Amino acid sequence: MPVATVVVLMLENRSFDHMLGMRPGVNGLLLPNGQINPKYANAASTTTAGSKSYAVTADAPYAVDPEDVYKSGTSTYGGPSHSYPGATEQLCGNQNGPIPTPAPLDGFVQSYIDVLVHSAHRPQPTDAEIRLPMQAFGPGQLPVLWTLADEFLVCDNWFSEVPGPTQPNRLFVHAGTSCGFVHNVWDQPFDVPTVYDRLGDKGKSWAVFYYDMKDSDSFPAIKKQVDKVLPFAQFFSQAKAGTLPAYSFLCPRYNDAPAGLASSEHAPSDVRDGEDLTADVYEALRAGPQWGGTLLVVTYDEHGGFYDHVSPGKAPPPDGFTSPTAADKTEAAKSKRNQYLLEPEYAFGFDRFGLRVPTVLVSPLVAKGTVDSTQYSHTSILATLRDLFGIKALTARDAAAKSFASRLNGPVRTDAPLTLPRPQRTDAETHDTAMEADLAEPVTGTQNEMWPVLSNLDGHKDSGKVTRPPPTRREAASYVAERVAAHNRAHAKSVKQAPTPAKRGAKAKPKKSR
Repeated sequence: MPVATVVVLMLENRSFDHMLGMRPGVNGLLLPNGQINPKYANAASTTTAGSKSYAVTADAPYAVDPEDVYKSGTSTYGGPSHSYPGATEQLCGNQNGPIPTPAPLDGFVQSYIDVLVHSAHRPQPTDAEIRLPMQAFGPGQLPVLWTLADEFLVCDNWFSEVPGPTQPNRLFVHAGTSCGFVHNVWDQPFDVPTVYDRLGDKGKSWAVFYYDMKDSDSFPAIKKQVDKVLPFAQFFSQAKAGTLPAYSFLCPRYNDAPAGLASSEHAPSDVRDGEDLTADVYEALRAGPQWGGTLLVVTYDEHGGFYDHVSPGKAPPPDGFTSPTAADKTEAAKSKRNQYLLEPEYAFGFDRFGLRVPTVLVSPLVAKGTVDSTQYSHTSILATLRDLFGIKALTARDAAAKSFASRLNGPVRTDAPLTLPRPQRTDAETHDTAMEADLAEPVTGTQNEMWPVLSNLDGHKDSGKVTRPPPTRREAASYVAERVAAHNRAHAKSVKQAPTPAKRGAKAKPKKSR
């Protein structure tokens, strides 16, 4: 049976070694005898702490310790840097490069020390704090992800597209380019062709499913199609009914809300909420009538500043865009606050990949317990859709990306588990009072950074404006729901077919760059 239904669940900010590096049989952190490879004992030396080295350990916390979370302004932050300069420092020990080939990958600890000292204002961070990016998850900690790896196919050579943060990497999944941006520009509209245009050209159905905010709102042509950009509950109902489209892109819950905590796995949030979401998605597909021809791709947008031992290789530039962009230069000319965008550490030609991220291909058409070490990247999803559905490439990057369609040619297996084991929690971690306390906290750094994407929504008194988040997570969740509902009402009566795709190579039309 050929694949007829492709579902992509893209979580956030975790490296391959951090999540799957302790699993035997992959290009990870273990020797053949199962012991941690001793060469990683000196994997992240640092001069700030007196040339001390921090070994890789199998004891990653599910969430960043509350004592290690810090506040900046009205938001809470925690975890390693995953900016473009931060990734550069992790690769080669300083933020300006150049990046040798292969990169030494010796700056992860130093990068996190910089975060703790300069952002968290901790001039003398403890060893317990400093070693966070070197901590990996061990056996038993991630039962959902590891069971999927055991039952299906792990890609242990899958790279993010940009050595930097969330949005540029997600833009590549949708459009094969980030139009030259290596930093988040959530209020930026991108009038460029997308995979959804290409699917429409071939008469293939698609949908984006979401809980709250969604990265697809960066594309004006997509955000208006509210019959295809749908609440996550409809994913579960369509999976049960067997009416899922040919391609589904799933956005996790980015923000804590009364209905549930953030499930994107972005630090400092609890990874177990993402584990539960992944299990929910799998079990819905496994029980549905489309399972025999379904492919679920579980992946992560970028490495999140967590250690990985594989140096990224060269990548074909997708188009003529480079960093800093014209919009960056305009913003720098307007405000001293944005002068940093013109510094050498932000120069990038999109000629190399970001770091490895964990990816599992879940389908009854793949052999059980397979490891695929082919070099893939996020645009391999687009390349595979090209092979499966005959769509055209969007940019030179996805045109050159390797497809994994050939891995989906086995007989339909009937031995896939119906349910998955879930991570354990204590009573205190599941108690309603814990949720209440969490919702009373200030918004997370993740929520604060992505908040400007709401300016792309229509039909509200704040449409087109970049507002500040409310003071608490509960109020922020309510406001997001209000904005999304207003947008959906504004377009519900005027939903049309996807507009004619823009010409290939069309430039992003910036409204404002942050």
